Amino acid sequence: GFGCGQRRIMLRAAKAALLRTPRRGVRGFSIEVNSVSRFISCKVASEEDAIKMDEIVVKGAISKLKNMEGFGGMRRLFCKEKLDYKILISFDGLENFQSYMASKQREQIIPILDEAEYLTTTGGWEFQNFVLDRFSGNVGMCATRALSIDDPTAH
Repeated sequence: GFGCGQRRIMLRAAKAALLRTPRRGVRGFSIEVNSVSRFISCKVASEEDAIKMDEIVVKGAISKLKNMEGFGGMRRLFCKEKLDYKILISFDGLENFQSYMASKQREQIIPILDEAEYLTTTGGWEFQNFVLDRFSGNVGMCATRALSIDDPTAH
C-alpha cells in the first residue's frame, strides 16, 4: 500500500487537477488551422465486426454529412493486427468544424454511434479533434518507406 506521505502527495495532485480550469477553444499555437478532423475510435473483436461497423456507422453517417458546408470527407482506418477501428471526419476550416459540432447532423450521428457501440470491445467510443495537414513529395515517401521496413503491413 501507500504510506501517509505518498497518500498526501496523491491527494494534493488530485485536488490540483480538480481545481484547474479546463481550457476550451483554440490555444495560441503556431500551427495554422486550415482543416480540422474529428477522430472517433474504438477497438473491435474481429474483422467481421469492423465490416458490421462500416455498415452501421459509415453508411449511416455519410448521408448526414455529405451536404454540410466545408465537409472534407470521411475515412475509415482499420488495423487488422490490433483491431483498431477509427473514423475520421474532416472539415475545411475551423468555422466549418465548429458548425458541425453544433449541428443537427452531429446530433443525428450520435444515435448511429450508439447503435454500433455493441461492437466495441473498449466499452464505447473515444473522440479526439486534430488539425489536419497533408504533406506530399519525398518527405511522405521516406516516412512510408521507413514504416514499411519496421512493419511490412504498414503500407
